[in-house]
Amino acid sequence: MLTSLKISLMQLLLPQAAAFLINHRYGCHYSPPRSLAALRATSTLDDPNIQHINQLLMDKKQELLDGLLDDPCKLNEQSPLSIVAADNDLRDAFLTTEQRVYETLLSSRLDLSFLNRAIVGPSEIEGAGRGLFATEDIKEGDVITCYPGDALLCELPSTDEGGEGDPFDLEDDDNEAVDEVVLWGRHVPKGDRWDDDTVFDGSKSSPPLTSYAVTMSDVYSVMGHPSLDDNPAYIGHFANDGAGHLAYEMPDSPRNIEASLELGLDTESSEFGVEDNIAAYVLKSFDVANAMHQPVDDDEFHMVTVAIRDIKKGEEILVTYGPDYWISDYAGHIADAEDD
Repeated sequence: MLTSLKISLMQLLLPQAAAFLINHRYGCHYSPPRSLAALRATSTLDDPNIQHINQLLMDKKQELLDGLLDDPCKLNEQSPLSIVAADNDLRDAFLTTEQRVYETLLSSRLDLSFLNRAIVGPSEIEGAGRGLFATEDIKEGDVITCYPGDALLCELPSTDEGGEGDPFDLEDDDNEAVDEVVLWGRHVPKGDRWDDDTVFDGSKSSPPLTSYAVTMSDVYSVMGHPSLDDNPAYIGHFANDGAGHLAYEMPDSPRNIEASLELGLDTESSEFGVEDNIAAYVLKSFDVANAMHQPVDDDEFHMVTVAIRDIKKGEEILVTYGPDYWISDYAGHIADAEDD
């Protein structure tokens, strides 16, 4: 089993990028599935819930800024923290007010009681554990739930002597990130704040928290905590990838062959192999996806999960994780197998 996992990972790490492959194949053989077209441009302008969330974020931002006038330390009391004191001390030395406000909004859970359209339950996907399900009919373009920033993954810029650029400027392109700091939202109970080893490597009972990470920018990713599952306004991290199982299998597995045939791939070709395996996964994942994660607006103060087609009550909400996620997941499986 370990050998086959290694072979699969080596194949998936071939230099042919999935994006290039998909673009190439679309140009030659395929027309993009409707859901892929929706993924490229999902408008939420007509959804009053989005407008409500944006207004609450702006109100919260103004509240934070106004509070600075009364008590300069008040913002620090609401902003996310690392469990490593040295990381907090370093960040206190260079974080601007604007950056601290941004982190606070990104890691907050607002009172969004009006956003009650989904629930967590057993997934219909074999081996996927829990999944996300619609509790009412949802129209294309409407927000389903938020993707929480219970913890933030923040790239810490290099502070090595002799480095180019300002070592404390998160936006300085000359900096090279050498570390990742985990920042916990103040709403997360202290007992649920994992140490960094568990965040990155997981435990016997839990996968790494990084497996719940969604990139927000070059600096920040948001991570939802698997134990925080009872607020329907913040459960986007339970949406599964409807084709993830294909990424775990060899190109000639029965399910990969079936998916490839559905997508029009020539499985009899002598060239059928790992590129087609990646293509089958990506195309199938886009084809079955009915939602996507995206920033709520250009300010990127929150991540939301949005319907990319009409979703019926009771339907499982599916997104696409992308090949990079599954390659990383494979690496974790191999590491665990080697430890055993």
